[in-house]
Amino acid sequence: MVKTTIILDDELYKELVDESIEEYGSTRKLSLLINRKLRASKAKAYGRKPKIKPIKLGRRITEKEIEKAIETGWNEAVKWNV
Repeated sequence: MVKTTIILDDELYKELVDESIEEYGSTRKLSLLINRKLRASKAKAYGRKPKIKPIKLGRRITEKEIEKAIETGWNEAVKWNV
């Protein structure tokens, strides 16, 4: 990951913050939301669908559960210090 600073229009920023709060319950995942939207926009511009790999779990899981699992996995990977 790369950290960078971007300047957003005030109204656009407010919309993204509202969407982040609605979807994730806070603004802590704002970068995740923006990355997802950029990927979808890029895929649409090139006429492709975003890459999605289906996984059979025997039940439906929410996006929040997926994000928590990813975050937990990332935190564990960081501990490996490879």
